[in-house]
Amino acid sequence: MATLAAVVAIPATATAKDSTVSKNTVAAVEQNVAKAQKATKRLQRAVRLNQSTVAKRQLKIARSQTAAASRTSRRMANQVRTGGSATNAAQALALAGTQYDTLLESLTGLVDNGPAQSLIAGSIQPTIAGKAQIIQILTSLLPSLPASAQPIVASIITALGAGDATEVVNLDSAINGGTLASSIVGLVTQCLAMATQAIESAMALIQSSVLPMLPAGVQAPVGGILSQVLGTVTTLIPSVLSTVTGLLDSVLGSLPFVGGASGSGGGIFGGLLGGLLGGADTAGATGPVPGIGSIMDTITSLLSGLFGGGASGGGTSPVAGAGGIIGSVMGLVNSILSGVLGGGAVVPAS
Repeated sequence: MATLAAVVAIPATATAKDSTVSKNTVAAVEQNVAKAQKATKRLQRAVRLNQSTVAKRQLKIARSQTAAASRTSRRMANQVRTGGSATNAAQALALAGTQYDTLLESLTGLVDNGPAQSLIAGSIQPTIAGKAQIIQILTSLLPSLPASAQPIVASIITALGAGDATEVVNLDSAINGGTLASSIVGLVTQCLAMATQAIESAMALIQSSVLPMLPAGVQAPVGGILSQVLGTVTTLIPSVLSTVTGLLDSVLGSLPFVGGASGSGGGIFGGLLGGLLGGADTAGATGPVPGIGSIMDTITSLLSGLFGGGASGGGTSPVAGAGGIIGSVMGLVNSILSGVLGGGAVVPAS
């Protein structure tokens, strides 16, 4: 989410002609998202305080406002005629997609806690589907965007689709935690399968359609991780999926335009992209990615959490078969980052 929040505020370039329908604007989407965010926070508070009526009301508002943001952004995408309108549509879709992601993480984190479990559980699958639809439309919009915006939007798609597996971890924990109402265990199990499949499908989409439009400096690491993971296993277990998406998020987090986002005038999720506004040619960047050392720190931390100890050595993974998968991924990341970004071996491969 941190990476996604940093890259989502791509600069709008609407013309008067593009903005003639006031309801089909980025501003309208921002209003819906702001209301959805407020309702989502109130939903979390109501569940924590065991306020069933309030929780149900705020859940309804959060879902309706998120859906409204999605409808407007999809209308904007359908009306794209120019590069400027395509950029505006992409910004609106990114805002709506990020709100779907926020709502999904909240719902899956609350489903085994307090009141409204059944309603919350029933809201998860439509939220997964809504987010997946946004990712598909954003991807189809990529070729219509100005060249300067394509790497930004490609990074947003990657972060939104495969940069976080919190919902999968939340659902897995809910199923195994023993606090779910017996009447919804089956539904939540279905939600877990759908959430896992959605991330795997997004990875395949990124590999096939988005990868060539990512900033050149991260194409090899992202492509290598996706190739290794998608070619190794059929279905990723939650802990491994979380680690892999964390690796992708760490690579994206190193991008110059993520770290350089300005905090002023950026709407809901932060500032406008400083690098893009400054004329940086992100599409052609081929040099080492700044901040690569921090990526390796994050990877080490992720592996420590997965294995219950150090990232290397003789520790035993709590997940059967996870060590081999992660070892393969880390060996690949090690060689890719060494070759593409410069330097020697940076990650223990075991």
